[in-house]
Amino acid sequence: MTARLRLGFAGCGEVSAEKHMPAVAEIRDIEVVAVADIDPARLAYVDRRFGAPHRYDDVANLIGHAGLDAVALCLPPNVQIQTAIAALDAGLHVWIDPPTGLSLADCDRLIERARGSDRTVMVGFHMRWHRLVDATRAIVQSGRLGTLHTLRGIWSSPRHADRLKGWRRHRMEGGGALGEPAIDHFDLWRYVLGGEIAELSAVSINDRWDDAGAVVSGRMSNGVLVSAVLSERANHDVELEICGDAGRVRVSLIRFEGLEYYPAGAMASDPRQRLARLVHFAKELPRALPRMHKSGDYRTSYRDQWRHFLDCIRTGAPPQSTLGDGRRALAAMLAAMESADTGRVVPVDAAALRTT
Repeated sequence: MTARLRLGFAGCGEVSAEKHMPAVAEIRDIEVVAVADIDPARLAYVDRRFGAPHRYDDVANLIGHAGLDAVALCLPPNVQIQTAIAALDAGLHVWIDPPTGLSLADCDRLIERARGSDRTVMVGFHMRWHRLVDATRAIVQSGRLGTLHTLRGIWSSPRHADRLKGWRRHRMEGGGALGEPAIDHFDLWRYVLGGEIAELSAVSINDRWDDAGAVVSGRMSNGVLVSAVLSERANHDVELEICGDAGRVRVSLIRFEGLEYYPAGAMASDPRQRLARLVHFAKELPRALPRMHKSGDYRTSYRDQWRHFLDCIRTGAPPQSTLGDGRRALAAMLAAMESADTGRVVPVDAAALRTT
């Protein structure tokens, strides 16, 4: 590898152009040298915004681009696995956006191929690099909450049915609220709670596409009860609330002062708790102001994820978010989709067996 990581983006949709490319542009040691998309308008758009020395309408040509060190895959889930394997065969490091694929058997093929390679392969669960996720995880691990009982989550994004095309409209292609947003939430459950998802139940609402909104509930292997409200129509929000017998922590991941901790017996309406939140707000505001014009900690998590990917390539260290993590989150996504189809509680391991 040269002094700068020469990166290619396969797929120039919203997640690439509005989230990952701006984050990469902040890292001096990463250079986007080539992009690929089947839509000429998307290629022109990213060229205007970021500059793209080489543009391809075929991902195979991007992978074959001379001098490329790594590729970022932001493609429909049904083609991600085969593209990742082709990139490894070409000697490239691979970053892959979840869902990594639509089949656990395909995930296993990629895992086996990556095991025989010296290239870095990382799954893009960027919320693992969110400052408040780290703080929440530290509170859980410290034991301050006591025995954990429940986790409640919210993940919503304002997507318009008449603006999105293709796979994002269809559950079986990885789209809808039980697809991309849910899989990130499932990874957060595993990462923050330190356990595996044992079983899931899901119900959803359709409008002009599958699963415009969904409610998912389940149980972790360590006994914690989990639930999430997911929406493709509401304004952007990401929240977690974790309760134990010794306390409660609530975190809003799009607010710089969004972390709130309450010991058992404390009321959020108590004057002392209100005063503590005001003090916390005043303390965090000066630190947050420089980040606000870049969407704060949420956007910063994308940048820090890419720095981690670069560090892993340079040092040979394993990434914090692996193909195994992607596989386990995919198994949960498939279980939730099966539950929404059948109306039954679905063991995640059983869902995994049915797709291998």
